[in-house]
Amino acid sequence: MTPTETGAAYNPGGPRAVHVTMSGHMRSRNGGRRLRRGAALPVVALVLLAGCGDDGDPPPAPDGPPKVAACVGADGALVADVDGDGRADRVLDPSGTGRRLAVAFGGRSGSGHPVPVRELAGDGAEDAKDVVGAVADFDRDGWPDLVVAATGEWRGDDPVEPDVAEVRFGPFSASGGGQRTRGLDLGETRGLAVADYDHDRHPDLAVYAYAGDGVHEVQARLGNVGTGLGDADERSRRYTVLPERFDESTPSGMPRDALSAFHPRCRDSG
Repeated sequence: MTPTETGAAYNPGGPRAVHVTMSGHMRSRNGGRRLRRGAALPVVALVLLAGCGDDGDPPPAPDGPPKVAACVGADGALVADVDGDGRADRVLDPSGTGRRLAVAFGGRSGSGHPVPVRELAGDGAEDAKDVVGAVADFDRDGWPDLVVAATGEWRGDDPVEPDVAEVRFGPFSASGGGQRTRGLDLGETRGLAVADYDHDRHPDLAVYAYAGDGVHEVQARLGNVGTGLGDADERSRRYTVLPERFDESTPSGMPRDALSAFHPRCRDSG
């Protein structure tokens, strides 16, 4: 899969573009499931499917940096303004693999009910076996970004391409809509975590992936100003490790508490 970027914001609940192929299949731009048309089409068309609401709309574009200084709580939660409303939100993943990532968006009366990663990922992830995510300011513009990946069931020796694999640049909404979206080439993704591989000022991403033929890996994608996250290359591959444990618990080799390398502890965290 070749990474792509859309200038328009990701919109899970609004209009969605799909490509219609010569065989009469339709495929969503973000790599979603194919739908069979009743008859083959003679040309390649771009069809706009109407949505059913504004739940997927991104927040308004910010006019400056966040007013909330990001910090890390005693429980490892990222406390930051992720949706641009000027209030502190809480991002927590007790699993360490992105499976239980949730964002509690702040309101006038405090933090609201946590929104789990499956809801943030949107419609393309509804049938996936594993939906994982990570939140950090990967492009270092001051606003936290959301990475989501949704992958179906295992199918044997060959890796399964994820239905969703992308970074949505912040601020992002409670339905996962970002300012813009860039597709990522992550392979069969079963876990994600924020990392600090090269010890620069950019958060990196750890990807727990199935490489095929029974081999599981923890791979690196390095933070980048222009693209948020770089592609797999010779530089990032030097950080690849083979986990000794790769069951439903946190695989060995996945980083923990990496956010502390980029943000101070919150004042009330001791």
